Amino acid sequence: MSRSVNKITLIGNVGRDPDIQQTKSGTKVAHFSLATNRRPSAGADDEERTDWHRLTLWNRQAQFAEDYIRTGDRIYVEGRLEYDSYERDGVVIPSAEVIVREVVLLSSKNAAADPVEVAA
Repeated sequence: MSRSVNKITLIGNVGRDPDIQQTKSGTKVAHFSLATNRRPSAGADDEERTDWHRLTLWNRQAQFAEDYIRTGDRIYVEGRLEYDSYERDGVVIPSAEVIVREVVLLSSKNAAADPVEVAA
């Protein structure tokens, strides 16, 4: 049996406050966006670009997001990438989201200077 790896690591700024929901069984889930910037290669005339990532956090991480994470905060996340699709107006739209396994609050307008970490 061969091994495979699905791991993504991101550091960026929160694009919107977490949307907190609960499943029918009472499990807490948080959804929000994360912006990362990439600079053009040396000598290129392109402008800096922003990539947006959809994040999903479950259980303790979702509670942490609800309590501490706000728009503009800088965070570190580690997790796996999942692909899906949905249909809108008869058109199938592919989507990707990061299922977060670990989150670290690097900076916040409302928190102390020390990073705060929550793992699965």
